[in-house]
Amino acid sequence: MNDKRKTKKQLLEDLQLERERSLALQEVSKRVAAAHDTDEVLDLIVNEAARLLGVDACFIRLLEGDHLTASVATEAAVEYLAELNTTVGEGMSFTGHVLATKRPRTAEEVQDDDLISPEAKKDQKKHGFHGTLAVPLLANDLALGVLTLFDTRVRQFTEEEISLLTAFADQASLALEKARLLNDAEREKERSEALYRVSNLLA
Repeated sequence: MNDKRKTKKQLLEDLQLERERSLALQEVSKRVAAAHDTDEVLDLIVNEAARLLGVDACFIRLLEGDHLTASVATEAAVEYLAELNTTVGEGMSFTGHVLATKRPRTAEEVQDDDLISPEAKKDQKKHGFHGTLAVPLLANDLALGVLTLFDTRVRQFTEEEISLLTAFADQASLALEKARLLNDAEREKERSEALYRVSNLLA
């Protein structure tokens, strides 16, 4: 009887968590559709991802050329990000590998991962980070950046958790792509207006 109660209780907790995750993703999706402030949306994404996955440190870094630059982060990740230097490329670093393969990567304990450099391990140890999960931000199969989180516990992330973080990464990619399209449209409008003014002067 006690086992059955436990099972029912666990099922209810799982359903509640699933509902909470679904609502959070819906809220982010609404914000992506409505907002013009990309940073505000990305900030919501890292904070909701951290909350729902039960971690403190979560951040987004965007690919600019062959470098990753910090975008948004939870408070616990800001100092760590300031010290971070990543080499991009498959087999070059943990995050670089995620970008190159366009696949999520997880480490139960960062100190045991071969792709993490001794310097990065030292920084992660300093900040008390152990378990990590990183997923790529993709738009039309192009890598835009990486959404990463750290846990202060040794932790094996489940397929469901990887899927949830990937869903948040997809929303971040949509927000970034929307911002790019709006910027392109604005530039095209300015160009058209400039050409119109020139043609009027010539006329």
